[in-house]
Amino acid sequence: MALVLDLIGGLFIGGFLIIIALSATDTATTEFYNYNSDALVQQSLARMSDVIQHDLRKMGFGIPEEQKNTILAISQPNHLKFLAHLNSDPDCKINISGLSIDNIVDSIEYRVVPFDSIDYYDTVIVTYQVRRRVFVSPNYVNEMAIGIIGNPNAFRYLDQVGHPVAFMSETRMVEVTLTAYDPRVVLSKDWVDSRLNEIGNEDFRKQELRRLLRASYWRQTRLISKNLKR
Repeated sequence: MALVLDLIGGLFIGGFLIIIALSATDTATTEFYNYNSDALVQQSLARMSDVIQHDLRKMGFGIPEEQKNTILAISQPNHLKFLAHLNSDPDCKINISGLSIDNIVDSIEYRVVPFDSIDYYDTVIVTYQVRRRVFVSPNYVNEMAIGIIGNPNAFRYLDQVGHPVAFMSETRMVEVTLTAYDPRVVLSKDWVDSRLNEIGNEDFRKQELRRLLRASYWRQTRLISKNLKR
């Protein structure tokens, strides 16, 4: 009888220790995920910002003085297209094999388009995909998505002193703003629900929901175009 009791006691203690170990592992995994998902989101914003800045520095390159008013082909908050010579000479040619040197104008285009939506009760958040399209004469076209953001309007067009322009021809710099949500908001509805279920006051719960669904990370940069200043 004592042996049976010892076995039962051993199983109970062993099971209890296993539960503690699993709980600790789950907590550690959750913290590891939260830390790394935040880092990944911020790295993604940094990469997108670097790509866009790299392209914007080419804006108007090689475009003759008499055509400078056509450099900005499209200047909308969610759609930017500009002209540049990307294969005008061997020293400045874009690094794409097989391209010949010519005098035909090329273009780079960015569009911010709806990607996904998440319904939280009476609130819907939308994420947006940033798409990049490069055209190099005579027939090279490359289009790709470079990332996901939380704001539909990524571009602002400013004059020499940083004020929003009334006309496209007044643009001297482009401001790029990229935001992202807390990854737990996008990936885990249960996490949002757990934060709200503890709040009894309906008005305060709605206020907390709006706070949780605000963009958590952002990057903003302004780039002056030398070719638009001339």
